[in-house]
This record gives sequence, structure tokens and C-alpha cells, in this order.
Amino acid sequence: MMDKSVGSVVKGAKSVVMDQWRKRMVQLSVYAAVLFYIVANPAVFKFMMSLLPGRVTQLNLLVLHSVLFGVLMYFGTSFVFDPLLKDFGAI
Repeated sequence: MMDKSVGSVVKGAKSVVMDQWRKRMVQLSVYAAVLFYIVANPAVFKFMMSLLPGRVTQLNLLVLHSVLFGVLMYFGTSFVFDPLLKDFGAI
């Protein structure tokens, strides 16, 4: 009896997740969160500091990463994320 209730809870949770995934805002939020994790990662900041001239401040680097995030969000959504979701029938 316990197995049936656990199975039904798992099925119900999967159904809720799939229903939410079909919403455009949820899709874009997940994509933005993953992209932010990559762009805002301290290792990426450190790598960028090694590439840029020595006079770049933390604030300038933050502005650069903000612009980079916006550009990657736009082009990634337009040319990678949306075509992928269309292929999977999610949008």
C-alpha cells in the first residue's frame, strides 16, 4: 500500500513539473539561472581578469559581465534555446 502512495506522489510531482515547464517564463527563468551561474562564476571572473589589462576594476568587470549576460541571453535564447525547445515540441 505504501508503494502505491509513493508512486502516485512521484507521478503527481512529475505532472506538476511538466505543466510548469510548458510555461515560457519558467523555461526562460531556468535558462537565465544556468547562464547566470556560468557568467557570474568566480572562476570566469578570474579568467577574464587575466585576459584584460591591469587597470580594469571590479566594477568595470561587473559591468562587462552584465553586458555579456544580456548578449548571451538574447542570442542564446534566439538561436539555441528556442530552436532546441521547438525541436522537442516544448514551445
